[in-house]
Amino acid sequence: MQLERKSLAFGQLPATKGDLYVPDNWRKGYVQNIIFHNTNTSAEEVVLNYHDGSSEHPILKQTLAANDSFVLDLAGEGDVVQNGGKYTGNADTADKVTYKFSGTDEILSGATAGVPSNLWHPPTTPHAEDDEFEGTALSGWTGVKNITDGVVGSFSYGAVDAYDTTFNSGNVVRVNVNEAVRRSWANVQVPATNKLYSIYKAITIPTNLLVVARMKFNMRPAMGDNDSTLTLELVEATAGEPAYNSRIYLCLNESDATTHAQSQVQNSGGSFGSATNTTNVAAQGQALEYMATHKIGTTFHTWVGTAGGNWIHMATYSGLDFTPDMVALGFTNNNVSTPGVKICGVDFVRFFETDSFLL
Repeated sequence: MQLERKSLAFGQLPATKGDLYVPDNWRKGYVQNIIFHNTNTSAEEVVLNYHDGSSEHPILKQTLAANDSFVLDLAGEGDVVQNGGKYTGNADTADKVTYKFSGTDEILSGATAGVPSNLWHPPTTPHAEDDEFEGTALSGWTGVKNITDGVVGSFSYGAVDAYDTTFNSGNVVRVNVNEAVRRSWANVQVPATNKLYSIYKAITIPTNLLVVARMKFNMRPAMGDNDSTLTLELVEATAGEPAYNSRIYLCLNESDATTHAQSQVQNSGGSFGSATNTTNVAAQGQALEYMATHKIGTTFHTWVGTAGGNWIHMATYSGLDFTPDMVALGFTNNNVSTPGVKICGVDFVRFFETDSFLL
């Protein structure tokens, strides 16, 4: 999306610290430069702070001579001011130092003030467990585990390499989070071992809960053997970790040489129930990119959705012999092929305590 550069804030500094730039509700700002000009006949000390929504931090203290200016240039896309964040500041004397913030901003919410509502927009009221992957690490997630072998793994941040043909062993999972070229995404690359690696965290699952994730993958149309499978799972933990049983899982890019979705349950004894599959959509690229599991009482529904917002009901499960208490994102790579080990990605994971499916 092309963002238009504009004036974000303009005014004169107060003598007592006050708000200088606060993004409009459900907008995220990118401050690219800030200009200060001292109109006083004597020197003024300029103080600039950033408040992240919970605490404030000084970032600039600069003395400007009479009739002097100072420009703070912020490289790249600029300094990100998240919804809830703000700049504050002051000078020695009120209304003597002029300031101007320039940059861009983008809308985060859905249908407000005529803005189209899209599935990827964050909800107006986020859930405490929501993850939009806007940090630099997988905060809030407990860890990663090789489910097939039952071995706890580790993360290697910033190491994803689409052209690496040698990443085919071990339990290290590569993750790049919220990069400038792919903001608000976690790119994930697991070893090409044909084993399931799950990123997981424990959650309190209420009576009604809708879990929704948006995911992507690399694919090789001529390659079979489940190249780059990814899953959304609700599981019952064993000793605080996911295990290879007691799980409801929903897959994208499942089944040899095809690209479709699959829903299945594995009971507490490890036995699989029958699989529900969508039709092959390999010729259409990744037509499916959303996954949802909806718990209503003791019944679970699984869904997959297209980029355009069409939803396909996959399966209904009830009478399970386990109680999910953990959410997991699973990834499998089966082979190394040109140009390298395939990459999956997660845009968000969101939680809605509701018995309605209104996406």
